[in-house]
Amino acid sequence: MASSSKRSKVAIPDASFIREMFSTCDNPIKAINQFQIENGLQMSSLEPVLPLLDLHNISRVKFHYSVIKLLQDKLNKKLKDMSKESLEKMLKQAFSQISHKELCPVALEIMKLLHPVPAHYLKKVAALPEVYKQCSIEVKRQVWENHQGIFGDEVRPILNKYIWEKDIELHKGSESISSAAPFFAIAPRKRRESPVIQQLKDMIGLSFPLYQMMMMFIKTLYQRNKTSHFCTLRSDMLMSFHDDKVQEIYKQDPCHDFAFYIQYAVNEKRIQEKIQPKLKEFYHKITTEKTEYLSDTAIILADPYVINVFCMEVFNCLHSMIEKENLPRNEERLNFLLKFINLGINAWSIVSEDSTDEPKLHKKTIKDNIPLLMICLIEDIMFHEMGSKLHISVVSNLVSCTSKDNLTKTIVMHYVLILTQNRNTERLKMILPLIPDSVSTLEEVFIHVFVSYLLQYQTEWKQTEFCKAVFNSFFNKYCDDEVVLRHVLRLMWTVNSFLDPDHVTEILEGVAPRPNHSNQVRELFMQLSERNAMNDT
Repeated sequence: MASSSKRSKVAIPDASFIREMFSTCDNPIKAINQFQIENGLQMSSLEPVLPLLDLHNISRVKFHYSVIKLLQDKLNKKLKDMSKESLEKMLKQAFSQISHKELCPVALEIMKLLHPVPAHYLKKVAALPEVYKQCSIEVKRQVWENHQGIFGDEVRPILNKYIWEKDIELHKGSESISSAAPFFAIAPRKRRESPVIQQLKDMIGLSFPLYQMMMMFIKTLYQRNKTSHFCTLRSDMLMSFHDDKVQEIYKQDPCHDFAFYIQYAVNEKRIQEKIQPKLKEFYHKITTEKTEYLSDTAIILADPYVINVFCMEVFNCLHSMIEKENLPRNEERLNFLLKFINLGINAWSIVSEDSTDEPKLHKKTIKDNIPLLMICLIEDIMFHEMGSKLHISVVSNLVSCTSKDNLTKTIVMHYVLILTQNRNTERLKMILPLIPDSVSTLEEVFIHVFVSYLLQYQTEWKQTEFCKAVFNSFFNKYCDDEVVLRHVLRLMWTVNSFLDPDHVTEILEGVAPRPNHSNQVRELFMQLSERNAMNDT
């Protein structure tokens, strides 16, 4: 018979013990019987039952596993009432058997109840992938706090899924070829109920170090991909903890108060004057003290939902100034709004350069560009109320400023959205052909909202000049970009019945997929072409 030295640390015979037993014994049957006597359940009441189990074809293995499960359940109940010191002693014994599949759950349960788990155990868990996978979220959080790489591996696919879902929101209608509600119509709290955000929150729990790590990952991915959805996620994560009153997290984020007032404005779709002093105070502190939190502030402002609200508020402010006959350079509120937008649209540069300097406004923005926009707005009002003539020269001068001033470009593109929403086709006929190729690779958020408004048009498509301005002069410049082409096909599917058949054929020739486009886009184009051919017949 094998010696007891071949047993494991807690006297459990392992595989090597059994191999040696068979290699050294003279009678294998006798050796097996002896092994069962020494290692089986020593209960006198059990012996009469075993033949009955045999009659029911219940194997010894199945029986023993059921006993192990029963014992584990009873042990787990007792573990919950044990002191921290007792749990640590139990863990020392149980962890030595962590590699045994049947005994591993004991160590896992003790670690789940023990907080904090001693660091040397966490280090060993991190080095054992199979054990790590079985750990509870409570234990994994403690592993992640000391192993950023493992946390990154867990978080990365979830963050990718978040971006994928955001893209689906923007592509919505492209695959199904149906219209969708504009991107900005989604309520902030509704966004924060996303299962992906809830999953990320569950991973963080009450651990502020993990929250900080998550924010760092988000900032790094934003810097790497320049995807504004990460800016939305940064705010949504913080405010979701606020919604759930998890003070251990949101109270420690230095940007919480600022994000709270910003999201309040997004929810109200207005920047009320009562919150302006709070925002100005934080902005002044963050820009004058040149703190490391300038980049976090900029990321919060780079959220497309935030940019949209501030831009729309600029137009509300301009209409108020027109009524009061005020000049832009004397309007404090306008300057406040433009500074915030400017910080947001420069967020990527600030993060990439690790800058603590406030990006300055171009002097011409207030002095020249905003007055040009005001003239356009005045003309729009007079056109609507009195049928006055619109002048292309003013629009031309305004659009020409966008190539050198990103702030003006952002505001002008939102002006296009306002014109589209208000169905001002006369002004759109002027401005769309003028938008330069330098505004290439259009922001997908813009193109989604723009097309969503155009989908509501019907009789407007009877205007040949307007159709040519939209498709020939505007969209054709950007159809190399697959994102733009998806939305153009989405638009065409809905409105082609309102268009002149000859013009439909001309448009389809202009938006035919390029070699770099995906098979999915080619399939959409093919469906649209076939439908158009059927209509012609």
